[in-house]
Amino acid sequence: MQNIATTTPDRDSKSERALTWSLAFAGIRCVLQYAVLPFILPILGVGADVAAPISLAINVVAILSLGYSVRRMWQIDYKHKWAYTGIAAVALVILVAFILLDFGIIQA
Repeated sequence: MQNIATTTPDRDSKSERALTWSLAFAGIRCVLQYAVLPFILPILGVGADVAAPISLAINVVAILSLGYSVRRMWQIDYKHKWAYTGIAAVALVILVAFILLDFGIIQA
């Protein structure tokens, strides 16, 4: 008898929702961090002293969202969970680096 795949339509839809949320949040975060904060805020006369705490908060929320989505992938036993976890680990390292940079700007 052949093995039956462990994924079901319900699991696939849950994994797609988790992945969709993560991608949407990442897109919003990138627009805020790389377009609004460095370009729009200076036009409005707001300096780096305001942008760094906002960036710090966005990165903390991104880490929490990343942890939630990885946890969700493992809970539903998503077939690509190992690949997703690896990519999430790289993203986590980058986010931590951004947080350290933000702390450096805030303390300066």
